Amino acid sequence: MADQNIGRVLIVDDDRTIIKVVGISLEKAGFEIESAESGPKALELVRDKKSTPDCVLLDYRMPEMSGIDVLEILKKEYPLIPVIMLTALTDLEIAVETMKAGAFDYVVKPVRKVHLTETVKKALRYRDVLIENDWLANENEEYQKSLEIKVANRTHELIQAYKKLKQTNMETVKLLAETIEAKDPYTRGHCNRVRKLSSKIALNIGISKDKIETLEYGALLHDIGKIGVSELLLNKHERLTETEKRSFQMHTVIGEHILSTVAFFQPCLKIVRNHHEWYDGTGYPDEINGKQIDLSAKIVTIADAFDAMTSTRPYREAMPVETALLEIMKGEGRQFDPSIVNIFIDNELYKTLPPVINTIVK
Repeated sequence: MADQNIGRVLIVDDDRTIIKVVGISLEKAGFEIESAESGPKALELVRDKKSTPDCVLLDYRMPEMSGIDVLEILKKEYPLIPVIMLTALTDLEIAVETMKAGAFDYVVKPVRKVHLTETVKKALRYRDVLIENDWLANENEEYQKSLEIKVANRTHELIQAYKKLKQTNMETVKLLAETIEAKDPYTRGHCNRVRKLSSKIALNIGISKDKIETLEYGALLHDIGKIGVSELLLNKHERLTETEKRSFQMHTVIGEHILSTVAFFQPCLKIVRNHHEWYDGTGYPDEINGKQIDLSAKIVTIADAFDAMTSTRPYREAMPVETALLEIMKGEGRQFDPSIVNIFIDNELYKTLPPVINTIVK
């Protein structure tokens, strides 16, 4: 009694006797059999989706199309269908070559039933492995595509969230800067101009974007300590007394103390505390010199000084740009880092700022 059908086998041979003998043997073993007496007919049957075989037994020597020609087409179009070559004893060397070309195995005619059946069963097991591997590969490819889409979408969401957070942070810092300037109408817009000029200087020095972002926050907040300074001092038209000057100078320390309580502002602390330090060590509050002063603080120092000189203050009118530039050059090596002065002057960075509008609200 034949086994339950375990696979469809296509026998391709121009010899009808071979087809009949091999077919009977495989049918008894439980296989469903189809046959073709030429290569073109075999390809036609394989391409028919209704009768696509699970395995092909293919004679090497056939008229019209040789077995190797049919094999090459089958491996190209149907790589998951195993092909077993039927060959004569004198064609063993050729049979080995066909395996190199993609045949699963070969069977020598006259065919032995047991050997033929076992070879076909092995071919079908091999086909099952190929199909499973192909399915897994497709599943993996689909998963990778799905993962890439998810990662791309999530990355886009994170980038947008980060941009929004940066915008919110900048708006918050600007609001703090405006709070400072609300106490001193003469400095309205000063912090934002210092931010823009500091950023231009940093770009010309070649500082990274991340550090420039921190620099901008620090520049906006460099005078936040003025919140703790009396408005009488901030708006005094006469020059400050020594006692008043010392009180005013405390705004750098007060500003550092205010920001030190918020982790986000930690990178800005050196700018806030040291933007009035001088290159020669005679500034305040710590009297540190050029080598000890943080680069970002030195950048803000020159941007702050230039904008202050070209803005109207309670005790004087705004200086012309030319006069302010002369003062900057006089301070080279004394108040300002010479390398930053050179970048500021040579690249005419002072021209990047809009004209200061010195409209004071009484």
